[in-house]
Parts: sequence; C-alpha cells; structure tokens
Amino acid sequence: MTSLFLRPLSGVIGIVAYSLLIIGIIKSKAQQNFVAFLLWAMLDSIATITTMLKGGNYWLSLSNAVGAFIVAILLAIKKQISWSFIETITAILVIICLIVWYFAGAKQGIIASSLAMVIASIPQMVDTYKKPRKTPSGVYTIFLVANILSLIAGKEWTIEERFYAGCAVFLCLVIVLFSLRKGSFRDK
Repeated sequence: MTSLFLRPLSGVIGIVAYSLLIIGIIKSKAQQNFVAFLLWAMLDSIATITTMLKGGNYWLSLSNAVGAFIVAILLAIKKQISWSFIETITAILVIICLIVWYFAGAKQGIIASSLAMVIASIPQMVDTYKKPRKTPSGVYTIFLVANILSLIAGKEWTIEERFYAGCAVFLCLVIVLFSLRKGSFRDK
C-alpha cells in the first residue's frame, strides 16, 4: 500500500522540483547544462517506456522525462547552450548505452538507460563543481527527496522497481554535495 502512495508522490515532488528549477532559469538565477538535460530527457523517456513495459515503478522517470524536456527547451530558448569535450565524451558513452539497450531488450534497457542517465549527468556535475552557486542546491535536494521516495516505493528489489531510482539518488546526491560548495574559490 505504501508503494502505491509513494510512487506517484515521488513523481509529483519531481514536478515541483522541475517547476522551481524552471522559475530559476526564467529569472536567470540558475544556469544548467543544456546537453545534460537534453540527454536526460531522452534517457528518462526510454527508462519510462521500458519500465512501463515491464510493469515497474515509472512515476519518477516519467516526471523527469517531462521536466527535462521542458528545461532543455527553455535552455535553448535562453541560449544557455555549450558543447565541450566533456559533452562529446558523455554523448558517445550515452550512445553506447543506447546501443546496448536496443539489442538487449527491456530489462537491459532499464539498466542501460539508467546508467546512461548517470553518465549524462557528468556535464552538470562538472558545471556544478566549478560554479556551485549556479546550481540551486534546494531544487536538487527536492529532486533527491523524490528519488529516495521512489527508491523506497519499489515493491521488491528488482531492476524494474528500484534500479532507475537508485541511479537517480546517486547522481542527485553528487550534484547536491557539489552545489553546497558555495565557498569555492572557483565561484567568483
């Protein structure tokens, strides 16, 4: 019963976090990595579809797919687009994960797209490490809470129920920790 409540709650909390991030971007208070959000949007869509096909816990990945698409579009409109060596390597690694997903099937697709999601986070992690004030730690803390709730909401310890959420917990935890480095000498 708890999982039936926590699953949609994690998606709703994810939408709240994306809404706050979107407001921050619109007000030019938050700068995010376009490539990371574009890749997240694609990968979260794959994770949502494959998890739905396997009857798993998809609420978080669904809210992340929608939110990441909106953020990527907004970043493109605001011309917050950059592409460097990090983004190139990340895109290549994501493509490798997608090839694995294509040839391996739905369960392996959840694994591949979830791992690719973590890989796709590298540009945002690097940006956050270099300029922690540009990443809103409060928003990413809300994302972290949504991810933890989704992880807890899994009915069993299976790939379909918990792997995506576990990967999302890891990447958000790293971004939150990096964003809390407000006193960084690089952040001037």
